[in-house]
Amino acid sequence: MRALVIVGHGSHLNGDSSWPVYEHAARIRESGEFDEVVECFWKEEPSMRHVLDTVESDDVCVVPAFISEGYFTQQVIPRELGLEGSVTKKGGKIVRYSGPLGTFGQMEEVILERAEDLMRGKEKRPGRTALVLLGHGTDLNKSSGGVIYLNAERIRERGIFDLVAEAFLDQEPEVGEVVAGVEAENVILLPVFIAEGWHTRETIPEDLGLTGEVTEREDRTIFYGAPVGTHPSMAGLIAARARDTLSNAEAEVVPSAR
Repeated sequence: MRALVIVGHGSHLNGDSSWPVYEHAARIRESGEFDEVVECFWKEEPSMRHVLDTVESDDVCVVPAFISEGYFTQQVIPRELGLEGSVTKKGGKIVRYSGPLGTFGQMEEVILERAEDLMRGKEKRPGRTALVLLGHGTDLNKSSGGVIYLNAERIRERGIFDLVAEAFLDQEPEVGEVVAGVEAENVILLPVFIAEGWHTRETIPEDLGLTGEVTEREDRTIFYGAPVGTHPSMAGLIAARARDTLSNAEAEVVPSAR
């Protein structure tokens, strides 16, 4: 039997923080691809510390519902689950630990689907269109912002938008400066976050003077989307991430069996 364990951050203060994990888990569960699909969190119940005890399957894939590598994916999750690396034998189970979602090869597809949904039925100004990917970022861990640059470059290479730019909350380039300075009449701003929260609902709109999904300014129109991680297609990305982890593990077994 195979199980998929999805690990979210969760929040004691924001009840919406965990719902994307539950929504994506439900979609994957309905597909029947895994014998078990289990959710757990760092900041709320069910806790990740005990989640492996609740799983009956002997082959478990753990997928962190996080955008980028960082403190939680590299330290907190392995510590709380008792993982020793990408593969851990624990309590009669083989536990395989995947990477975060934002670095996976299908992430740009989810971003583009979110942009397409945002712009459906909306009128753009004549002129250029820019896509701005907004990450949290941090000066304490440079790899945190790397996933934004990675996906921006992948989308840039496809030539869908006139411009693709990167912006952050807690590192340079700062989002306000990017949105104000980008040379485009239409600016599509997408938070590359997992869930809605204080930043996406309050600080970002307030700091940028946004009035909703569409904000008209004298020289440009800003289209502000929901977090990428709340899009339904993230469920497919999580399942694909798990499949990739399991297939790589199977491939590694073949040489040793000869």
